[in-house]
Amino acid sequence: MKKTFLVIATLFLFAKSYSQDKDSTLPKLVGDTLFTTSGYKIVEKQDIKIGTGSMPDGDFKFIRTNSASLFAYHSNTGYNGLANQANSFPRSQSGLTYKIKRLEKRGNKKHGYVYYAVIGSGLVNYEMDVENAIASGELSVPDEFKPKPKTATTIVEVKQQISVADELAKLKKLYDDGVLTKEEYEAQKKKLLEKN
Repeated sequence: MKKTFLVIATLFLFAKSYSQDKDSTLPKLVGDTLFTTSGYKIVEKQDIKIGTGSMPDGDFKFIRTNSASLFAYHSNTGYNGLANQANSFPRSQSGLTYKIKRLEKRGNKKHGYVYYAVIGSGLVNYEMDVENAIASGELSVPDEFKPKPKTATTIVEVKQQISVADELAKLKKLYDDGVLTKEEYEAQKKKLLEKN
């Protein structure tokens, strides 16, 4: 009885862990195809067109020298700004076409996954954070797969027109009720009449 229960529990856990990787959430990597959140599909050996860099100098933020590459720059100073800049895909590559060498899924279930497309020519490989590259325009995709711009909420401000006569009437009531002194009443009345 215990062995049967143990076998069933093991099969259940195996099936559950396997099915979580095959769920319908996007992005996801199935075989050699990456399904992005925008619906765009990327397949190994597919030709892709590079968009424009999103960094202030025009270089690419989400396409960088592959971290496993011999050509990747690593900083020994603890300051990664120089390393990040040195490893970024150069702006001179905007508009060019590259072939997807392979697709990679990195991360874990607890912290989430990031999907990379490895591109390159010759010895130097670059890794592209696909989701962010699409969102920033660093990867050129057909219009139907581009992120939809968020519509700005329009705030309509309604200003009620209050006439000087209404304001004077309110002021007079405050004076009559003893809230304002005669001097305060006269000063406020003068301000209202000077405004017009």
